[in-house]
Amino acid sequence: MTENTIITKVLRLDKQVYNEIITFPSSLQKGLAIWTTATILITLSAVRFFTGVIDFLEVNLYLFSEEATSEELLMLQTLIDQLQVEFQQSTFTSIFSSLIGSVSASVVGLIIVFLVLKYLLRKDPQPKDLAIIYLYSSIPGLLTIPAIFISSLLIQGVLLFVTAIYSFTTLGSGLKQVYFLRNIEVILLLVSITFGSTILSYS
Repeated sequence: MTENTIITKVLRLDKQVYNEIITFPSSLQKGLAIWTTATILITLSAVRFFTGVIDFLEVNLYLFSEEATSEELLMLQTLIDQLQVEFQQSTFTSIFSSLIGSVSASVVGLIIVFLVLKYLLRKDPQPKDLAIIYLYSSIPGLLTIPAIFISSLLIQGVLLFVTAIYSFTTLGSGLKQVYFLRNIEVILLLVSITFGSTILSYS
C-alpha cells in the first residue's frame, strides 16, 4: 500500500489496516515521521488558537468592566499579559517543548497499555506493534493544517477538538483490530492512557 492509501484507510477506520501496517518492515520509521509531523502541526495550531483567544480577551476586556471590580479587572489583565508572554516564546521552543512532552506522555501511555493488555486482558502485546499502532493513530492530527491558516477561532477550536477525538478513535480501532478486543476493553485502555497522561502532566 502507498502512504496515501494507508492514511485514507486509517481515517476511514478500515477494519484490517493496522494488521497490514504492523507487517511492513519500515512501519515504525514511517509511523514516527507521521507522529512527529502531526505533533508539530497540532502544536502550531494550538499556539495559534490560544494566542487568538488571548488577543480576543484583551480586545474585549471592556465587556467585563460593568460586572467586575477594578481589582478583578487588574487581575484579569495581569493574567492576560502573563499568557501573552508565555505564548510569545519562539515557535521552535514551543515545538521542542511539545515534542518532549508528547514523547513522555506517549511512553507512559504505551507502558500502561502494555501492562493492561498483558496482565489484565491476558493478551500477548509486542512493544513494537503497540508503538506502530500508537504512531499511526496520530494521522488525524494532520487534519489540523487548516487551523494554522484560518483566522476563525471557532473553526480552529472545532478542528483541534475533532482531531483529538478522532485520534483516540483511530487508536481504539487499531488496538481492537490487532488484539481482538471488545468495545469495553478498548474503552478501558483509552481511559488508562488518558489517566496516565494526566498524571504525568501534573507531576
